[in-house]
Amino acid sequence: MTDLIGENKQRVKKYLGLENVSVLAGAGTSWHLGAPVIRSIPEELKSICQTDIETYFEKDANPSFEDLMNCLQADRFIKEKKGESISEIDKSIKAMQKWLFDNCNTEKTTLNVTNNERLNKNRYHFHETFIKRLLQRPNNLKRVNLFTTNYDMAFDYALDNLGIHYINGFMGVHNRCFRPEVYDYDLYYPGQSVTGKVHRAEKVLKYYKIHGSLSWLATEPSVSNTYGIKEIPLNNEFKVGDDNELMVYPCVSKKSFTLDLPYSELFRQFSQTINQPQSVLFCVGYSFYDEHINDIIKQALSIPSFTLIIANFSQTKDPKSPIEELRKLNDKRIIIIDEADSNQSTFIGFIDNVMPDLYEEEENEVIATTLKKIYDKESALTKEQTVISEPAVTSQPIEVKEEKKKAKDHSDDDLPF
Repeated sequence: MTDLIGENKQRVKKYLGLENVSVLAGAGTSWHLGAPVIRSIPEELKSICQTDIETYFEKDANPSFEDLMNCLQADRFIKEKKGESISEIDKSIKAMQKWLFDNCNTEKTTLNVTNNERLNKNRYHFHETFIKRLLQRPNNLKRVNLFTTNYDMAFDYALDNLGIHYINGFMGVHNRCFRPEVYDYDLYYPGQSVTGKVHRAEKVLKYYKIHGSLSWLATEPSVSNTYGIKEIPLNNEFKVGDDNELMVYPCVSKKSFTLDLPYSELFRQFSQTINQPQSVLFCVGYSFYDEHINDIIKQALSIPSFTLIIANFSQTKDPKSPIEELRKLNDKRIIIIDEADSNQSTFIGFIDNVMPDLYEEEENEVIATTLKKIYDKESALTKEQTVISEPAVTSQPIEVKEEKKKAKDHSDDDLPF
């Protein structure tokens, strides 16, 4: 198993050196922080939801949060067109969004992993470590692209804690509005020389929350906010209202959620990014149950130079799961880190054992190279001394003369010029 971990680590190191590196972080990257699993409707949410789930699903069905939200939004859209009342549906949508806001705030959630000292000391330790290692790539390569399906703010907080400048599609300070053109911007600072050369800032990445965020609100468009989308600081006073609905999870049935901004732009960016030559996509904690995302990834697999690396923990392997279906393709460009091995496929395990620390490895390589040179030189000197101590074939004065010449040559090699 140790050999397999080492092999995977070398693979990841190799692909981190490609020109185009992207990460898709799913719910598995927030589970250890206590973020709820919403592949099924939590019981507490069922009790506060105004709409009977059986209205849209079969009896005893256990739909996901997203499936129910899709149905509610689609039903509201149809009722609006018919001129029917949507008050009950609105109450259900607001209740679901308020529950999501209250339960996905990772500042307040109870940790699911309680026996990790680093996590207890800093709940964003592993998010910060993951980001720092991503940014160890050479600065002459393209910026890393971090995509996430999570609504929570774990990566946002980690980026802020590290002082990383992230381009997330919003612009402004007090009134942050969605402006997709900022994804084409980059960050440079002027050099100290009179030649006017500029230098590329190192601590920068591009950040895409493709399913929305707890900090995004849909408001009325205005002159200063053309698309009516704004980003707010996460605080305890937020209340879902008619004029500030949370923008989370694009509805597959409603045009205004799938084709309008910001989702259309975010998915376009995702497709454009991973469909470039020499690209690698690391899927960490993503279960491949979102068809609209999977379609884009499948399209990228038509490019010969595209590589897909998957790390997603699963206690039991379902032969019909999307990841197992990908495994059955037997495509060497699809690298699946063993799902059942928590030492590699969980977010924490991946960072601790598979994600390389490039700086640390470079330092170790330098040390190893230096020690090798030292011991090789000492070994060579020992051999020379052995030869000298043996009976000489030529006269003694000549051998001493040659040895002095060697010493002189050796001292010259130590000069810095």
